Amino acid sequence: MVLTDKQIREMCVEGNEKLITPFQENALQSESYDLSIGTQISVLKKEVRCIDLEKQNEIDKIYESIEIDSSGYVLSPQEYILITLKEQINLPSSLTAHIRPRTRFTRLGLIVSDQHCNSTYSGILKLGLFNATNYAIKITPNLRVAQIVFEELKEIPSEEKLYKNKENAVYQNEEHFIGAKFSDEVNKYIDEAVGILLGRRE
Repeated sequence: MVLTDKQIREMCVEGNEKLITPFQENALQSESYDLSIGTQISVLKKEVRCIDLEKQNEIDKIYESIEIDSSGYVLSPQEYILITLKEQINLPSSLTAHIRPRTRFTRLGLIVSDQHCNSTYSGILKLGLFNATNYAIKITPNLRVAQIVFEELKEIPSEEKLYKNKENAVYQNEEHFIGAKFSDEVNKYIDEAVGILLGRRE
C-alpha cells in the first residue's frame, strides 16, 4: 500500500523518528513528497582514464565535492553529477521507499536517477543528476528535483536482512558524501556469479 499525504504528514510530525526532516507542507503531494537539492554536490573530475572497480582508492579519487549557494551550479550539456538532498530520510522497518524523477524535469531533459530505499535506511541521500540536453542548465539549492513515494510492506523483513543490520550498509546514516563503494563482499559475489556462468564448480 502506498502512503497518502495524511499518513506521510503524520509520520513526519509525530514521534521521535521523523520520516522526513525537515518537513515542509508545501512539498507534500497526494501520495508523494518532493525532495530538494541541498548545498553540496559532487562532480566527476574531467579525466580520461580507466577505472578499476577492484581498486576502491581509484574510485574515491574521481569525485570533487563543491558547496553551492544561491548563485547555483551550471550543469554542462551531457554532464553527470551527484546531488546531496536537503532532507534526511528515516525509514521504519515497515516501510520501503522509491525515489522518482519529477515529470517537468524529465520533459526538460534533466534526468534524476531512480533509487530504491530499503526499510530501516536512515540518512541524507545522494542522487545522480544528468543533463541529457545540449543546453547548459543552472541548478540551485532548494530546487525540488525529485519525489519520494513510500510503500508499506506486507510484513516486517527478517531481522538479519534489515538494512541497518547489514555489515555492508555503507550508506546508512550518511550525512557527508560517500561515493560508489565496491566492497570485498560484493566482489566475492561477482566472482562466484562469473564462476557459475563459466561452468566452474568449487
